[in-house]
Amino acid sequence: MRIGPYRLRNNLVLAPMAGVTDRPFRQLCRRFGAGLAVSEMVSSNSLLWGSEKTKRRADHRGEDAPRSVQLLGTDPAMMAEAGRYNVANGCCATSRWSRASCRRWSRRSTCRSP
Repeated sequence: MRIGPYRLRNNLVLAPMAGVTDRPFRQLCRRFGAGLAVSEMVSSNSLLWGSEKTKRRADHRGEDAPRSVQLLGTDPAMMAEAGRYNVANGCCATSRWSRASCRRWSRRSTCRSP
């Protein structure tokens, strides 16, 4: 399966689930066959404020590529900044949703290790 420039080993994708898809769970699912494991939904506001809870949700240390984060927010500029932050910290792609307009943005970049 391909998503943009990224080739997944299969079409099994772990959806982002609040309180469930933390890093150990994502790693476990990848080990047992998931082609992609998306982190918990992260608020772009909290990410930019730097809360410890949000930092843990977006932490991808030790995870295989591709790595993905789902962002939620209402300010497109703040969401774009949060996407750039995630890509700079090892995320390959972010899926961003605006609560206000329900519009979807995507950003893809080359995977880098954090």
